[in-house]
Amino acid sequence: MRLIDLLPVLCLLPHPLTATFADDAYHVDFHHVLLGAPQPRATFLHRPSAASKASLLYTLSNRSVLGAVNPRDGLVVWRQQLGNGNGLLKPVFGDNIIVSAINRTVQAWDAVEGRLVWDWTSHEEIKTLEVSQRDGGGRGVYILTQGARSGASVRKLSAHSGALVWEFHDESGNMPQGLSISAQGLYFVTSHSAILQGSKIKVIILNPSDGVSLGVMSLSTDADLSDDDSTLTLESTNFSSLVVWSDRTSNSLRINVLGTNKIHVARLPSEKDESIETLQITTSATEEGAVDLLVHCKIRTSHSTSYLAQLYRLDTVSESLKMVYHLPKVQGPAAVSIATYEGNTYLIRTTRRDVTLFSSTSARHLGQWLLRLKGHSPSTIAYDIPFTVSEVVVKGKSSYAVRSAVLLSTGDWEMIQNGEDLWFRPESLSGVVAAAWATTGGHQSLAKELETESHSGIAEAYFHRIKRHARGPKKLPQWIQGLPERIAHSLLGIEYRPQTMGYRRDSFGFHKTLILATDSGGVFALDAGSNGKILWRTQVSVLGKAKLWEIESIEVSIDVALIRVVGGRELQVRVTDGTVLDDRLNSAEVDLKMTITVPNMSGSALPIRVKTDGAVTVPQRRHSRLDTTIVTRDDDMTIRGWTLSTSEPKLAWAFLAQPNERIMSVIARPLNDPVASVGKALGDRNVLYKFLSPNLLVITSVKKDTSSASFYILDSISGRMLHTLTHPAVDVTQPIASVFSENWFAYAVFSNMTKGAMTEAATKGYQVVVSELYESTAANDRGPMDSASNSAYLHPSAVDAGVHDDGPHIVSQTYLVPAAVSFMTVTSTAQGITPRSLLCVVPTLNSVFAIPRAITDPRRPTGRDATSIEAEEGLFRHEAALEFDPKWALNHMREIQDVQGVITSPSILESTSLVFAFGNLDLFGTRIAPIGGFDMLGKGFNKIQLIGTVVALAIGTGVLAPLVRRKQTDSRWKGT
Repeated sequence: MRLIDLLPVLCLLPHPLTATFADDAYHVDFHHVLLGAPQPRATFLHRPSAASKASLLYTLSNRSVLGAVNPRDGLVVWRQQLGNGNGLLKPVFGDNIIVSAINRTVQAWDAVEGRLVWDWTSHEEIKTLEVSQRDGGGRGVYILTQGARSGASVRKLSAHSGALVWEFHDESGNMPQGLSISAQGLYFVTSHSAILQGSKIKVIILNPSDGVSLGVMSLSTDADLSDDDSTLTLESTNFSSLVVWSDRTSNSLRINVLGTNKIHVARLPSEKDESIETLQITTSATEEGAVDLLVHCKIRTSHSTSYLAQLYRLDTVSESLKMVYHLPKVQGPAAVSIATYEGNTYLIRTTRRDVTLFSSTSARHLGQWLLRLKGHSPSTIAYDIPFTVSEVVVKGKSSYAVRSAVLLSTGDWEMIQNGEDLWFRPESLSGVVAAAWATTGGHQSLAKELETESHSGIAEAYFHRIKRHARGPKKLPQWIQGLPERIAHSLLGIEYRPQTMGYRRDSFGFHKTLILATDSGGVFALDAGSNGKILWRTQVSVLGKAKLWEIESIEVSIDVALIRVVGGRELQVRVTDGTVLDDRLNSAEVDLKMTITVPNMSGSALPIRVKTDGAVTVPQRRHSRLDTTIVTRDDDMTIRGWTLSTSEPKLAWAFLAQPNERIMSVIARPLNDPVASVGKALGDRNVLYKFLSPNLLVITSVKKDTSSASFYILDSISGRMLHTLTHPAVDVTQPIASVFSENWFAYAVFSNMTKGAMTEAATKGYQVVVSELYESTAANDRGPMDSASNSAYLHPSAVDAGVHDDGPHIVSQTYLVPAAVSFMTVTSTAQGITPRSLLCVVPTLNSVFAIPRAITDPRRPTGRDATSIEAEEGLFRHEAALEFDPKWALNHMREIQDVQGVITSPSILESTSLVFAFGNLDLFGTRIAPIGGFDMLGKGFNKIQLIGTVVALAIGTGVLAPLVRRKQTDSRWKGT
């Protein structure tokens, strides 16, 4: 009996309800735990506790994620999502906490475990965060807030409890610049424009204990601090506080020790045609009365960019400033960091080529290490080095250990120790907005060759096939070379890594390529079967700080990925190596909303332009198939269906939302949605026929005034409404997820319905509704159309007289779930024989759950146990509450944060589907077998023992066969 004949029986047998087995977790899946690009002013090395001898690397990323990273291996110790906006981060030495501020909230976190200790919320935006290690009133957290009308305020919070200690209000109307705290006091710095020119810097000295003003000082400057070319920075150490401002056009720095009147001037060296583009200032204090000031400049000319650094020492006792070290100018990207060890100040400069260590007490460099980067480091990409965080350990008179966390302009993070990289974090993968599957290797190459032959003449196709077979032996040496590795991989489980990426043997279809596009303008390719390894990356757009790349869609055809960007830009990228083949902008179509592709008369893709008003245009002299219908959505009110023909597109139908109704989503069946059976076999051997149509749409709309959600099933060919369902008392502010596959659809809402509203039972909470569409209510009945000789959705008048179609029969069931579902999709297999699992993204649990199809079957009996016939079909008693079983979690014990979407793809094995989850932060990929891997050998299968048994049998047969033949021959002679 063939295996395919046994599949229906296997589906009815009790099957495992486990999404990921414990022994498969961390082997068949991969997880990129991401933080986002670290912010320079919110990244530092800090000992989490006084008893700790090692430091952790703390950062607050550009995606408002606070995390602690182990400097040894780059693994995330803990992380917390804080919200949206630019944040601030400071450590509290000795109290085992770190303090963050974002928007209007200040939070203290346990530095070891990442547990929230306390939080405090302000009514105004928080501009500055400072932490005092010791002062007369105890350790405190100082914040500077600014409101639209209330002016600037300084507040002190208790570092232990977060309680408000005191507050100081400034009603002068000056522009607040920041706070600085030191052993001498608390300084509140503001500025305002002078009468003639320049600016006035006002310093208010506050008592850290009670917030009482102790005095006011004023400083004058010729620079206009409100200009973009001028910067003001507040730096503080344990002993003193500084205010540093600069005017890049004058190539000089002004430095003032807060509490004094003297202004020190530091001249920055520059040539005649050079201009200072950026300035980075870092301070360090190794002894009382002296402050080391590191100034790092990025200098640009008309033809090059260079970097230089100078170290100044400011004596606060004698009020003198002198330059103690000058790092020579270097070409290309460079970053300089400052570190202290046992009272000495060290400078670490990192370039693309080397890492160099300097000391303020030595005239020459102490060490230089050439960078020896591994293959996972993006050394082939042109990148800058915005900043580094370093630490130095002196092991002897001339032995040093230098460890630097380097941020690359690509957004990636790398730890380098004495020139060798310890780990690499691909933070540039954060912010994925679109993803698509691509199949590379021999199967895709063969498909491309066959497609070429199908569009050629008979003679041309014949000679093309001869050439193709002639090229086959060229791959024989490569195949023989990789044969031992493949045998070792098959028998011993040793990882097999092919020499070339373009072709690799993929027997099960697990090594598919994922094409990703991020909101920062990057395109990536990951190998889904090799722990999500980055195959290549391409930066196709350089965006500003406040801009995000908006992707319309990614379509993969053979070995080319077509990326459509909102605004009309289209890119073609080669899947195998990331080469940009074409980059065009449809600038002439200013009202272009999106582009879709349909097959034309020859079978190739035809681009259809959809405008913002919902109208469609077809390129001139290019015609689509006559039976093609496309659906457009122009706004939140109207959906239109267009029939494409050899002339202009014709409007076939239009769906208009009701007054005050807003359309949320329009979904159709997935492109890869094969149907293995047109009916469902019942327990009594009858068949319930499915209502199957590839043209159905599920439209979701909401009404805010009535707090209701409506779901419409629409035929996209005729525009006929097949079913309507309305949910009252729905929280329309929460996401409504939906999915449509085969003959069933599901959606998730939050219902506010209480007792007495529509029903007697209270149903308030998160709900998942599953509905199935059938031809008829009776078994073995194809519905009203069964007796009709012809039928058409496009022209209902063509139906036989007297035959009336009321649409599909729908069976629905509602389940109460414990948390909100933000996204839904289904698993997919090549033939559609394996039952589909419902994949649900649950943000509050940081998980993706695969709910088995048997659990969500709406035909489960309600209020009673299943009969013997229903039990034979696989049905069981329906329970209103549907708990998310931990065994359904695809991510096992991992936490995948901020998932925005999930895509699936079939593998070569019918039992297995590939799943990939992406979003603003994490990436997660795995494979799932909804009813078990019935077509693949398990891990416990001993291949070596099988081969040994076969070999032993062959040897035994070879040895015993002559003996048996001799014995038979002798018996015949003796018998005669």
